[in-house]
Amino acid sequence: MDLIDDFLSHAVRLAAPGPPSDTQQIDFRRAVSAAYYAVFHLLTMTAAESWAVGRERHRFARLFEHGKLRTASLELPRRLKERLGDSASPDDRKTADILAAIAKDFVALQQDRNSADYDNSRVWSYTEVENVILRARDLYLGWITVSKTPLA
Repeated sequence: MDLIDDFLSHAVRLAAPGPPSDTQQIDFRRAVSAAYYAVFHLLTMTAAESWAVGRERHRFARLFEHGKLRTASLELPRRLKERLGDSASPDDRKTADILAAIAKDFVALQQDRNSADYDNSRVWSYTEVENVILRARDLYLGWITVSKTPLA
């Protein structure tokens, strides 16, 4: 997914360490935001792929709201448990664990993005930003692992 890769690459470039006078807080903040948007677009574009009207998929993806995705992510572990019950296969349990981790990481990334965009008192370090980018990348890789499973 080119757009997702572009967002992640952009985040890495913005956060790249250089002389202290070159890397500014705005670069760190925009890197955190880019990492979050990589994940947001990954999830919305994936959902839109199943939309029946191909020419309307990008438009459909624009209907997703950040708050509603957060709520759905918070509810996902419970819903997976209800759906699987006690007789789930080991593969389904593993997939459910990965999906629950994706949901948890999405919520954390969204909180980081909100902090980067709106909390002007917070000072970001390179290590914090790097961890955000790594979390986004790991979420992406986790999604690739499970995205074609029926449970996903």
